[in-house]
Amino acid sequence: MFESKLKGFKINWIKTSRERREFVVKEVTSGSEPGVRFYLLLSTSALIAAFGLIANSTAVIIGAMLVSPLMTPIIGSSLGLVVGDGRLFANSLRSIVIGTVLAIFFSALLGFLPLALEATPEMLSRVRPTLLDLFVAVLAGFAGSYAMIDEKVSPALPGVAIATAIVPPLSNTGICLSLGYYEGAFGSFMLFFANFLSILLVASATFIAAGMSPAVSLRKDKNFVRSFVLAVVGFVVVAAFLTYSLVEIVKERKLKDTIETTLNSEFDKLHSTSVDSYVYDIQDEKLYILASVRSPIVMTPKDIKKLQEAFEGQIDMPIELIVRSIISKDVSATGNANAIIDQNLDGFFLNKELKPDQVIIRKSEQVILEQLAHWPKMRLVNTEYIDLARGATILATVTGFRVLTDREIAGIENHIREALEEPTINLIIRTVKTNISDHNGEMLYGWIYHEDVNDETYKQLFILDDKIKARFEEYPKLFLINLHTTVSSGEIKLLVEAVGTEPISPQEVAIMEKELSEEIDRPIQLDVWYRSDAVITGDGYRSFEEYNEANIERLEKQLRKSNVNGD
Repeated sequence: MFESKLKGFKINWIKTSRERREFVVKEVTSGSEPGVRFYLLLSTSALIAAFGLIANSTAVIIGAMLVSPLMTPIIGSSLGLVVGDGRLFANSLRSIVIGTVLAIFFSALLGFLPLALEATPEMLSRVRPTLLDLFVAVLAGFAGSYAMIDEKVSPALPGVAIATAIVPPLSNTGICLSLGYYEGAFGSFMLFFANFLSILLVASATFIAAGMSPAVSLRKDKNFVRSFVLAVVGFVVVAAFLTYSLVEIVKERKLKDTIETTLNSEFDKLHSTSVDSYVYDIQDEKLYILASVRSPIVMTPKDIKKLQEAFEGQIDMPIELIVRSIISKDVSATGNANAIIDQNLDGFFLNKELKPDQVIIRKSEQVILEQLAHWPKMRLVNTEYIDLARGATILATVTGFRVLTDREIAGIENHIREALEEPTINLIIRTVKTNISDHNGEMLYGWIYHEDVNDETYKQLFILDDKIKARFEEYPKLFLINLHTTVSSGEIKLLVEAVGTEPISPQEVAIMEKELSEEIDRPIQLDVWYRSDAVITGDGYRSFEEYNEANIERLEKQLRKSNVNGD
């Protein structure tokens, strides 16, 4: 029965014994019978695969492949065609069809459950099959059929089941259908169908090569050939579809590489800026890119426009770039100014090659961070390197409760010059002042600390507050706008913040201080902070804001010019 001849040539290229061939037919026939056990095991395998896909767990998906019995009836359909056993072919096909429907059905039921399902990488990898998946199935079909024929390698069949991954695409099909992703469901089913046809044809060829087909002649017995025509045609159609899919994926990969390369190269030019992630989509023949970027500052529309223009000439379609800024700052140990960007496969950190101006910013930033650590509540927001008429300048934006003094700024500047070995570089600190207020109004940094304050002291502070306000109402050209208090070593210190056109004299302050101290029977130190809020020029009085407006315009003009030159 198993000795074959085709056009007079004996087909028995794979050496097998008659007993082994009969054993294979018996085993495959038994494993391909449709029944409750087969469908129960296949449904269980599909559910395991579905959970693995949802959880993005490769290990769980591999477990589902090992449990799945679907490989045997696919091999059985091949063997039924080769040996001419119609009953084996029909039973195998029935098992495959019903098993496929059950696998999709139970996976879809899981998708209908009220779970917060999201697309995982394991799911996405099965919605767009390519010609490469077909090649894997072809090799797996040969391995599976050969493992059955050769008794020495038959234990390798579980590995073949893992390689072909027949059930996970069916589970993915059911999940996609339940969520309404019909294109993804079609792609997943095509992956299963490609695996099925590949295994069917290659396993048939392997069985023929092993001498398991009856003796036939292509001229006399054309029914044997016709039995494979439908499978061959289907294989060619699927191969054509997957080839087209592969071409599209290659195009998409090229587009993705272009986007990634351009984004990284452009953002590498900016200080401490790197691409965290990005997504893109094409709608109405326009490419939309959303890039999440880690940067110490929020980028301006002008910066985004420059980046968008960098894509011109590389991608032949209109582009809209949106940058989502993730504010971040790298801080290293004292004296260290490396730019760590990633790890290599050995686990070592990779240092980014910095441009000269980036090195200046990086080292200056490190020095400023180290120096600000000496003053509580002072924080560095941003550091820039600009060219002004006064020379190369570091512009640092700092936030805190107070403005740094000239002496403190000069000290930081000297440390920067030493670190950069640039004795002429300048430092400008722009302070974003943090205001703190209580019921009296804005509080001064340095006047918010109290010690040894009890209920009696609080009563005395309220009394002083009322009496001082009453006293200053006696001065028609002076207006009290705030009262700052602090208690230290049993003494109450008062700072009266007042504005007007005529200041109070030191003698008047001393008299008021003595009277208030006697009234509450406690030492008091009273000071008056007089603010005129006016600039006196030869032409008259002007507000400081108006006076300084021209200087601000000149500085901003120079900064804009510096940014243009730096671009």
